[in-house]
Amino acid sequence: MPHRPAHNTATPRALRATLLASALRYAERGMYVHPLLVGAKEPRWLNWETRATRDPELIERTWGRAPFNIGVACGPSGLVALDLDVPKQGEVSDSPEIVDGVTMLASLAARTPDACITPTMTVLTPSGGQHLVYRAPAGAIVRNTARTAAFCIDTRAAGGYIVGIGSVVNGASYLLKDGSPTDLAVLPEWLLTLITTTPTPPKAGGAPRRADVVARLRELTRQGTREQRWAAGILRSECDELAAMRQAGGRNNRLNLAAYRAGQLVAAGLVDQAVAEEHLTESAQAAGLGVDTPHEIEKTLSSGMRAGLKRPRSMPTARCGGAA
Repeated sequence: MPHRPAHNTATPRALRATLLASALRYAERGMYVHPLLVGAKEPRWLNWETRATRDPELIERTWGRAPFNIGVACGPSGLVALDLDVPKQGEVSDSPEIVDGVTMLASLAARTPDACITPTMTVLTPSGGQHLVYRAPAGAIVRNTARTAAFCIDTRAAGGYIVGIGSVVNGASYLLKDGSPTDLAVLPEWLLTLITTTPTPPKAGGAPRRADVVARLRELTRQGTREQRWAAGILRSECDELAAMRQAGGRNNRLNLAAYRAGQLVAAGLVDQAVAEEHLTESAQAAGLGVDTPHEIEKTLSSGMRAGLKRPRSMPTARCGGAA
């Protein structure tokens, strides 16, 4: 799996060969992969989680066509990945020593009895963050989280995926960290507890501004297939309306409705659940939710999302020109 260079200057043919080799290595290690758009992080396939594969012939046919980035489906692969991110605009921790997800995790380990950060496959991301990829403990039910576990820490599990080694976004590659093992450790018990019970983390300094939320959502509507852009437009509208609510009354109900509608799009394979939950969480925070009750957003979002997942919603055929 590639380590360097950090900025990819390979020809399309060489990049395609690199990505194909990386996708095959993931499959050999028991992980299910699916193509992402070239140079992007959005899925190429609808229903990507059910279509993710370990079949080497299908992988060779798929990545033989184009230098698709690699998505590693966490649910089918039995993975839990910690996304140790860098702060988004407006995110600041209360402690000067905690500046990103890596330092946040180190702080959590230092103040948790008998905790240690078990070495496992670690991937460097183009933004400057890291993915710690673990095996899910047997029988554990883990779901995606977006900033609810701790400052600058997201998780990807069932319903989510991570971008694979060798993938290129904005000219920079996802790289195996120097000295990182390629084998996966089982998620430590203390991290499982952190993710599944989401204890109150150190508060970030201020909610994201509505303008920042809207700007990030706007990028979603410019990428992917026509159906994915249609779905992203719906998610953008839901989040924009939620973020604009400043009156206390009705915000929680509006979040529930937005999560329900987003869940319908996730169930149809048009929107990634982790992405939807992250944007909904930011929009709820911009509206002022979660200030006094940190679990309020997560509980409402989870309830609406579960309901929406039971009723998939696809783009009307009349707007698709009759396409399937």
